[in-house]
Amino acid sequence: AASTALIFSWQGIDPLVEKGATDFRFAGKDNDDVCTDTAAAVIIRKKPTLTFVHLDQPDGVGHNIGHRTKEYYEELKKVDARIGKIVAAVDKAGIADETVIIVTADHGGINKGHGGKSLDEVLIPWVIYGRGVKKNKELQNAIITYDTGATIAWLLGLNAPASWRGLPVKEAF
Repeated sequence: AASTALIFSWQGIDPLVEKGATDFRFAGKDNDDVCTDTAAAVIIRKKPTLTFVHLDQPDGVGHNIGHRTKEYYEELKKVDARIGKIVAAVDKAGIADETVIIVTADHGGINKGHGGKSLDEVLIPWVIYGRGVKKNKELQNAIITYDTGATIAWLLGLNAPASWRGLPVKEAF
């Protein structure tokens, strides 16, 4: 009975998720504001069990201008406002008490790139909030992108395939 939604502005997400694997799918054509508004509307109307929202920024700023620049940090303020809209939609939908929100990135960055193995490139910001999450808990273990999927599977009571490299971030609960 679970329903799912996939909303993304970076077109690189499209081939990663099989067509028909989600109940709702929206490709925002590089427009984070449209994706944010769509995500908020879907959350309010459909209350999906799992909603995946991928916003392209600040990745574009990091690649075009540079990570850890004034422009990069200005873009983070816009991202914060977008996340605020999504959180407000969860509240308006009346599902805040049963929701876990994870805010993360797919990679770190150094100068205008990524892809190497330095800590700046593989460590990611990872913020989690909601049902069962310890408040004001600073996580002590390093988190990499693979851990996000493993955490979501664990939260949904799913068995992760043996080939997965990530581990659920249980210290957050």
